[in-house]
Amino acid sequence: MNRTPKRPLIGLVSSRDGEKMMMAQRYMDAVWYAGGLPVVLAYTTDPEKLAEYAQIFDGFLFSGGVDVNPVKYREEKQFDSVEIDTVRDEFEEALFRAIYPTGKPILGICRGIQSINVWMGGTLYQHLDGHRQDQPADQTTHEILIKEGSMLHALCGKTSVMVNTFHHQAIKTPAPALTVDALSPDGYIEAVHEEGHRFLFAMQSHPEFYYSKAGDDHSLAIFKAFVAACL
Repeated sequence: MNRTPKRPLIGLVSSRDGEKMMMAQRYMDAVWYAGGLPVVLAYTTDPEKLAEYAQIFDGFLFSGGVDVNPVKYREEKQFDSVEIDTVRDEFEEALFRAIYPTGKPILGICRGIQSINVWMGGTLYQHLDGHRQDQPADQTTHEILIKEGSMLHALCGKTSVMVNTFHHQAIKTPAPALTVDALSPDGYIEAVHEEGHRFLFAMQSHPEFYYSKAGDDHSLAIFKAFVAACL
């Protein structure tokens, strides 16, 4: 009897509304489409629970959401547009500190690139104008310039791709361990990875919106590479 190959178990960090976990279906669909089994993680800072997460799950996806508290990168809040969820910050940071030493694959999207950068010692621009499109999210409207020889270049084979854009913050100072993969035409960091890590990659755009669209030239490759690294 033929058996379906076992899917790697991917833990997803969600947003929340009070006691309710809030995870957009598109993240889960993208992970499943790429061959993984997505599971939304319950918030916790309990070391024993976090150690179980680190042991049980094969990879982790840090999704989009509200902003990282500037206190986490040694700044005060400077703009009214900065939205903070201290409970999510505490969970994400504790989770990252539990899973990073294991070397298990990590993918960050939007807030995910920002939070990973902060947890690894980098800083953020607290507010940027002009990086939020009016068009539907599955439309790619914004070019990013990919560095030759970078991880993203290896995944898609291109030096520029079109992405969507829905953010008002971005990496200011990259964490020491992170390498920049792509920039926006106006010079802001759009993607990073860690050299020597099994898979640690993060990007500012939302590839989960268009990974299955005809003509996609990078987003599905990212999800497939992430899931493959989790096997």
